[in-house]
Amino acid sequence: MLIPKYWAQHKQQFRSLATADNLPKQATIKRYGWSDTSQVAALDHAKTRVFEAHKHWLAGEDILRRERKEEYNEGNGIPIREQIFAEQTFPQNASVSITQVIVTRNSYGAQVANVDNIAIIDVDNAELLHHLYSDHYDRHGFIITAANQNQPITKGLVWSFVIIFALIASIIAWQSWSWLWLIVVMVAATAFLWQKASKEEQARQQKIDADLASLLSFMTDLMQKRIGNYPDEAFRLYKTPAGFRIIAIHDTVLPSDRLIAEWFEYFHADANYVRLCQSQQCFRARLTSKPWRMTEVTETNKLSKNIPTKDFWSMPIDDVDSEENELRYAELEAREKWLADYDKFAKGYKACRYVESFDGREVSDSKPAPDAIGEFVDWHDRVCRVDKDLPLG
Repeated sequence: MLIPKYWAQHKQQFRSLATADNLPKQATIKRYGWSDTSQVAALDHAKTRVFEAHKHWLAGEDILRRERKEEYNEGNGIPIREQIFAEQTFPQNASVSITQVIVTRNSYGAQVANVDNIAIIDVDNAELLHHLYSDHYDRHGFIITAANQNQPITKGLVWSFVIIFALIASIIAWQSWSWLWLIVVMVAATAFLWQKASKEEQARQQKIDADLASLLSFMTDLMQKRIGNYPDEAFRLYKTPAGFRIIAIHDTVLPSDRLIAEWFEYFHADANYVRLCQSQQCFRARLTSKPWRMTEVTETNKLSKNIPTKDFWSMPIDDVDSEENELRYAELEAREKWLADYDKFAKGYKACRYVESFDGREVSDSKPAPDAIGEFVDWHDRVCRVDKDLPLG
């Protein structure tokens, strides 16, 4: 798994020499550095990456000047930039560990399990809606066809009322009547259009709700067919706030295995999740709620929905101005307080809900699953609070 313990950032401005053909140029290059050894080693790595980028810039290549601040980028070789919260192995009391789990804090404060060899498949409702009803939903799960079908009718009505208003205004001006008549007609037309728009919106929402409700039966049928064709496999299905989570419980497997690519395609895994698993060589599962989904808590207790500072690795440095250090200490203190509040509030929500297990091994002679998987699943269910009577977050 590519999850470094230490991070640093280095930024430097460069200026090229003027030549007979070109004026001098300047560029500010910022790079992240990482290490499993120390903060100093991470900073050295960041400086090395800056100087490597500088050489390419001097050679006339088009380089990325500043790396973005999200916790990881898409396929640019940067590991997961998240604070390590805890580490453990399974089985816990065995002399030889089989599975490694690293729990990290993601960019919005939630705890995430990163697992090296127990397959976790993340499926989004949006992907399924587009797959099942491609004429009605785009790849982001937004409804398209119903709105487009209603659009010509709505435009026709609007233009009809515009023409009617213009005619009434002309008649009023010609006959010197009271303009109150126009106001009455406008109010009546507005009420009519509002009622029609409300009915259309209600119909669209009913369709979305019905389509979302159909996804569970689709997923269970999909899993039944899978274990029917591959009786040596077994899975646990969970419902998440915006989709499904699947855990393979029959054997350990690496993210680079060909079987994983087959599962991702078969179960319609989220494309971003697939890319992350392949580049970071781990599987991920969010263990705690997203802050903006803790609606009751955030409103009553005033928990900010944004973590105060995401640069958790940027520690105060002794040889810089004391005011800058004081500011940095204050930012880190605010971060720690926010995280303590978040962890307390998150106990009122569960990350997923257990649905059903699908085990083809009941009718086959396949070998039993490693103990590490059973212990990991028990730990996952306990931390995610899957059996608690709590709202999904």
